[in-house]
Amino acid sequence: MENEERVLVQLQNEEGESLGAPIDLPLDITPEKLQTICNALQKNEELLPYAFYIHNLELTGCLREALQDGKSTHSTEKVLDIICQPQAVFRVRAVTRCTSSIPGHSEAVIAVSFSPDGRQLASGSGDTTVRFWDVNTETPLHTCKGHSHWILCIAWASDGKKLASGCKNSQVCSFSGLMCIAC
Repeated sequence: MENEERVLVQLQNEEGESLGAPIDLPLDITPEKLQTICNALQKNEELLPYAFYIHNLELTGCLREALQDGKSTHSTEKVLDIICQPQAVFRVRAVTRCTSSIPGHSEAVIAVSFSPDGRQLASGSGDTTVRFWDVNTETPLHTCKGHSHWILCIAWASDGKKLASGCKNSQVCSFSGLMCIAC
């Protein structure tokens, strides 16, 4: 290990401010190991992901590869500046429960929409029907037929008295008072 190649590195934030004193690092260091160092220097309680840049080129492999690939030149007599750029962290919680289900369609439900007053739900399915449901009792109010293909979208009129639905073959149907008025 005494013959290990090393380089003096200055880690900087995006504004060019130093994150600490220059660090003597081995040339085989990877971005994952640099993340650990960067989080420690920043005193982050929660580990953040970082991207690292040398002369505006992202470091994707070990430091040796970045310096030998011809895209980046560096003299061993100078301190190598590496820019540390924090990456976005997205936290998504999985849905772990279903509060209710309403059986009725014979194929997959593709489109749903609540009425403007929130009392009814309209659903469109691969079974080519539009179904109206009472939200409070979770019971079907009416089943409308008229489409010849899967129903892909549903939209209520702002007054909640009409509903339009569209199917895969570009057919649009209008429903008023739970009756099909035009297809």
